[in-house]
Amino acid sequence: MRIQNVGALFIKQGKDCIKNAPVLLLFFIYPMVALIMTQAMKDQAGSGELFISIFATMHAVFTPIVAASSFIAEEREKNTLRVLIMSNVTLKEYLLSVGGFIILANLLTGCSFLLYGPIKSISLFILALGAGSLISIILGICIGLFLKNAAAANGIAVPIGILFAFLPMLANFNEKIAAVADLTYAGQLSRLMAGKEMIPSGIAVIAANLIILSLISGLLYKRSISEE
Repeated sequence: MRIQNVGALFIKQGKDCIKNAPVLLLFFIYPMVALIMTQAMKDQAGSGELFISIFATMHAVFTPIVAASSFIAEEREKNTLRVLIMSNVTLKEYLLSVGGFIILANLLTGCSFLLYGPIKSISLFILALGAGSLISIILGICIGLFLKNAAAANGIAVPIGILFAFLPMLANFNEKIAAVADLTYAGQLSRLMAGKEMIPSGIAVIAANLIILSLISGLLYKRSISEE
């Protein structure tokens, strides 16, 4: 792996993101909605913390899934990924640059939540934001490697992103949904962003989700190498 290639691809990814308005907006939409909601409900005790945890979870889950799948599928659809590989760039370098750009952009925009109201543990919040972004990026990479065009990738990534992003919020109103949400990394990250303590079962769920998605992405990575 060559750092020069990763760095060049990282810069390219940033330029491509600026040109892609729908994806660029994703990095700002949930922080903006959270700002509006916290200001509108600032007189309600505890509402600020609730909205921050809800929309921060959506930001950590939905945005990276859709962004990663969109970037990769678009490159495959236009055959630019194949051109990059023929230009002495490996698929691993490309995926690392995509993931690196998305997690950095998501952390930078996600840290704006810290300005909206009291957060019980800033370090725990940032850790949850980073972990959620990483797992979501891997899920988005799986979708992008599995499908070969942007339309199909968005058609799958958006509902999957919505499912994982909204489960923790719906869990507040239904015990059965809460039981399902607790088995997902999104559900456990929502707990951490709400300032609740880390528990062994929660860490195990996050680790299991990460391992499963990493194994799936590894299989799709091997398939993509042969295809490209």
